[in-house]
Amino acid sequence: MWRASTRASIIREMEFRANFIAGLTRQLLWLLVFIFMVDVIFGTTEQLAGWHQSEVLVLIGISRIVEGLMGVLFVQNIMELPNLVRDGKFDFHLLKPVPAQLYTAFRRTNIDNFGNVIAGVLLTGYALIAGTITPGLPAILLALLVIAAGITIYYSLLIITATLVFYIDRLEFLWGFNILLSEPLTVPFDIFPRLPRVTLTYLIPIAFVVFVPAQALTGRLVWWHTPLALGLAALFLLIANAVWRTGIRKYSSASS
Repeated sequence: MWRASTRASIIREMEFRANFIAGLTRQLLWLLVFIFMVDVIFGTTEQLAGWHQSEVLVLIGISRIVEGLMGVLFVQNIMELPNLVRDGKFDFHLLKPVPAQLYTAFRRTNIDNFGNVIAGVLLTGYALIAGTITPGLPAILLALLVIAAGITIYYSLLIITATLVFYIDRLEFLWGFNILLSEPLTVPFDIFPRLPRVTLTYLIPIAFVVFVPAQALTGRLVWWHTPLALGLAALFLLIANAVWRTGIRKYSSASS
């Protein structure tokens, strides 16, 4: 399914090359804005909550990679769920020979977000070299493992929130919720006061999406954060699946 979706997405984007190029340009400009803001901040200070400029750039680079990957894979698809339910098109998802949640979240590959991934890889590589940060293979593997766990947590949070559409007629705040979740991903969580930092690490654990992987690459990772990330990812995925199944039963009874 994913291979066919990717092929169809490439064909679709190549039919509108100007729009595809415009999207890549927009993503590059956003990255330049982030770099400019970091340069302005470190023009007046040497550290930001103990993070040096090159380390903050590593964090921003990882945020571009992760947000780009999530955009390619599932974010936009999940954001369309309220419209699908409202227009009655979600019924077709229930008839597919694959799990409805899987099809809803991954039915279309949005390759226009690959610009963020490429830009993020380049920025991360540049920041590591410029800051003479040399993570070993174990650190890189840990960062990738935590990124996978963090993406799973983020996916689960979106599914849990999107499932509210089976109970609420209009779920117009879903895009706003996604923006609210993604905004803190571009800053070191050490800048937050204790209560928000604890909340975003353990209760709504988006710290594991970007911040903790950046800690792994910059030598700041606390060892027990890795098993914690895996445990939270499994827990939130189980919760998301349970909430989804309950919502599907509600939707089926409402449409029968």
